[in-house]
Amino acid sequence: MRAWTDLEPLRRGDPRQRRAAAVLEELAVFERLVAFHPALAGTLPLPIHTEASDLDVLCEVHEPDAFVRACEAYAALPGFMLQHVAVRGVASTVVNFRAGEFAVELFGQPQPVAAQHGWRHLQVEARVLALAGAPAIAAITQYKREGLKTEPAFARWLGLQGDDPYLAVLALADASDEELRALIARR
Repeated sequence: MRAWTDLEPLRRGDPRQRRAAAVLEELAVFERLVAFHPALAGTLPLPIHTEASDLDVLCEVHEPDAFVRACEAYAALPGFMLQHVAVRGVASTVVNFRAGEFAVELFGQPQPVAAQHGWRHLQVEARVLALAGAPAIAAITQYKREGLKTEPAFARWLGLQGDDPYLAVLALADASDEELRALIARR
């Protein structure tokens, strides 16, 4: 999967993806946050996004104060909110606001983006969709339109067991393509 600082796939995508690329460019998110190695995650890079999908940008943040200063450029935008919270036991800085039709979340943790759950979810979800094709895309998109979040929708479609669909999907991050194909075939 391409690095999601490259907006070209969104620019060539469907109308909502093209609008998302335009908003990210207008906000200059990747330029303003370059020191934090930003990457677009969430569902907008995938063919399962819906009208409610937001723009999730993951960042590597070891100095929350510096991240907050960089994000102050968005403080005048509607719904601007900044939080320092623990997410699954990891200190996180979360900035939310609206830009045009999109809710935007800038999410920082003191670890490389590639190690963050949001990025690992995106990677496994992209692989599942590539292996399973149109039936998975249609079903998971429908589950999302019915109100399920992304990981619960994947867990439901794949028939994953357990109380936490986020961890169930995350557990597939290191699975081989063969293992994913076998899981898809069993569903």
